[in-house]
Amino acid sequence: MKEFIYKAYSDDGSIIEDSLQAESRREAAQEIFARELHLIHLEERKAPSSISFFRKPFSSRRKLALFAEEWASLLDAGLTITDSLALLEKQMDQREGHVISSIRKTISSGHGVGESFTGASCFPPFFLSLLSVGELSGTLPRELHRLSTYYLKEDRFISQLKGALTYPLFVTLFALCLFVVILTFILPSFALLFESLSIPFPPAASLALSFGLWLREYGALLGGFLFLLFASSLLFFCTKEGRKTAHSLLYRSRFYRRILLVRFSAALSALLESGHPLTESLRDARDVVGNEKAKRALSFAASHLERGEDFAQVLEESGFSLPLVSHLCRVGMESGELPRFLRQAEEILTHETERKIRRFRAILEPSLLLFTGAVTALMVFSVMLPVFQAAGSHVGG
Repeated sequence: MKEFIYKAYSDDGSIIEDSLQAESRREAAQEIFARELHLIHLEERKAPSSISFFRKPFSSRRKLALFAEEWASLLDAGLTITDSLALLEKQMDQREGHVISSIRKTISSGHGVGESFTGASCFPPFFLSLLSVGELSGTLPRELHRLSTYYLKEDRFISQLKGALTYPLFVTLFALCLFVVILTFILPSFALLFESLSIPFPPAASLALSFGLWLREYGALLGGFLFLLFASSLLFFCTKEGRKTAHSLLYRSRFYRRILLVRFSAALSALLESGHPLTESLRDARDVVGNEKAKRALSFAASHLERGEDFAQVLEESGFSLPLVSHLCRVGMESGELPRFLRQAEEILTHETERKIRRFRAILEPSLLLFTGAVTALMVFSVMLPVFQAAGSHVGG
C-alpha cells in the first residue's frame, strides 16, 4: 500500500487536505471521488531516500520546549518576530542558529511565519500546526507557551520510560558478561585443578565447561555473527518496509498503544483549544503519533467524521482508541467540552502508564538480581562442593 496526499474541495466549497492509503494513483483518485470530493491535487508521499545517522536540529523535545518558551517570552516583552528570532539566534548552537537565521531571513523577505518554519524541514507537524494557528489568530505567544508545555510534558514522560528500561538492561548486560567470564576463564581453571587432584568433575559443571570451551574457540565467530545480525536488522528497520513492520509489531502492544493515545489526546486537545475545527485537528494530531498503523486508523476516523458520523464511535471503530478514551470523548462531545475531557484522558492514561512502569521496575529489577545471583551461586557450589567433599574424605582417611 502506498500513501497519497491530496487536496480537494467539497460541494459546499470547503477545502480538504488529507492523505489516504491505496495501491495506485488511480485507486486513490477513485476513493476521493467516492467521498464526493472534487480533486485539486494528488501526489504520492515519498519516504526519505537516505538514512541519516545524525539528529536534525530541533529534534530534541527539550530544545523545542525551551525555544518556544524563550520566543514566547520575547514576544510578550514587545519584540517583533524578526528581532526576537535574531536575539535567539545568537544564543543557540551553530546548527540551530543557522536554521533560525535562515527562517528569519525568509520572514524578512515577506513570507509568513508558518510557511518559513515549514520550509526549514526541521520542525514536527504539531509544532508547525500550532505555529500557523497562532499566526492566523494573532495569538502566537500563547500558542508558543502551549507548545512549550506540551513538549516538556512529553519529554518528562519519555525520560521516565527510558529510565524504566535502563537499569534492567544494565543488569542483564552485566549478568551476561559475568556468565561469559565464568564459563570461559574460571571453569577451565577449576577443571585443571580437579584433574590434578583426581577429583571427578560434576556433571552440571562438565556441561557448562564444554559450553565455555566452545565459546573460547568459536566465541569470536559467534560475536561476529550476532553483530552482523544486529546491524542488518538495524538497517532493515531504517528502511520503509522495516519501519512498517516495526510499527505493525509495536501497534499490537496495548501498552504501546496507550503511549500513543497519551500523545494523541494531548495534541488533539491543544489543537482544539487553539480554535482548530475537529476534522482538521484530527488530521494534524494524526501526524503526531508517529506510527503508521495508528495514522491509518485515524485517517479512517477522519474520513468517517467528515461524513457526519459520531466522533467517539468512529474513533472506537478505528481500533486505535481504548474504552476509557472513547467514553471520555463521547462525554466531551455531548457536553461541548471535548478539549477538557481529552486532557483528562491524557492525565489518566499518563498516571496509569507511570504506575505500570513503577510496577514493572519493582518486579523486574529484583528478579534479575535474584536470577543472576542464583545462577552464579549454583555454578560456584557445583564446583566447590566436590572439593570440600574430597578434602573431608582425605582428612577422615
